[in-house]
Amino acid sequence: VAFLAVPPAAAYLLADRLSRVLLLSVVIGVASAVGGVWLAVLLGTSTAGTVATTLGVVFAAAFALAPGRGLVAQLVRRRRQKREFAVTVLAIHLYQHEGTPAEADENRADGLHRHLSWPPADVAAVVIRAERGGVVRRAGELMTLTDAGRARAREVLGS
Repeated sequence: VAFLAVPPAAAYLLADRLSRVLLLSVVIGVASAVGGVWLAVLLGTSTAGTVATTLGVVFAAAFALAPGRGLVAQLVRRRRQKREFAVTVLAIHLYQHEGTPAEADENRADGLHRHLSWPPADVAAVVIRAERGGVVRRAGELMTLTDAGRARAREVLGS
């Protein structure tokens, strides 16, 4: 059963084109069989069990490390998206208060944690990312949007 399910499942995680999935499936199956038999002889264990375990280890590695689909890739993508979202929220906040009487208070870096309900350390990190990304400019504690930051906020707000 392991030979029917694991090689194609692992190959599917690693490739998008059917021809590559088929080729990788064969490579994974052969490599796991050879490696499993070799380990079984070396360890003096059951060949079938060792080959199945080898297939399980190969699948676990593919599941964790597959580029684009693996757990690590998903974690990296979610972290990047979370950071980009925070910068976008900052841009929207600054945009909504641009030119209003509340701008002097709402757009201060040292007070954003109160207005956005973010921990001060998170605010500092987001402000640094927004500055590096060309979204905001700081003049002391007062932050203003750059043209790129303004465009980003308008795009999200649809205005």
